[in-house]
Amino acid sequence: MTHRPSATVTAILRLTLVTTLVSTVIVLAGGMTIWRLEAGRADTTFRTWGDGVWWALTTLTTVGYGDHVPGTTSGRVVGALIMIAGVAVLGAVAAVVALVFASAVARREEQLLEEEAESLESRLEAHLAALDARLARIEDELARRPAVPDDVRADG
Repeated sequence: MTHRPSATVTAILRLTLVTTLVSTVIVLAGGMTIWRLEAGRADTTFRTWGDGVWWALTTLTTVGYGDHVPGTTSGRVVGALIMIAGVAVLGAVAAVVALVFASAVARREEQLLEEEAESLESRLEAHLAALDARLARIEDELARRPAVPDDVRADG
């Protein structure tokens, strides 16, 4: 028997993979773009591709050290897009964490409900067995009693 991950685990892994890939693409593309846009300026702090990637990473994660700041309008637009993407990525991470906890709680609740259902089922079976036994005793008792003629029953 092979063990297959549950749908929740698969969803969590997919969300994690997509979030990681999207974050990586945003950081690399945003870093390269900002470096290309800002590199020609005399007063720029974006001297290398690594400076652009560092800035994109700190911007995406909403840390924003302020060591690199775009000075052009197009650079600021790129920064705004990365900021918006950063909020979305943080939301996705929060959703994955919430899904993990909600899944664990749901599994525990399901387990408790199954245990309660088994307990109720066993109690019902015990009660039914007791009722069956009582009914059998009543039927035995009735079978042992002498038959009453119909004319006696009518007289009451």
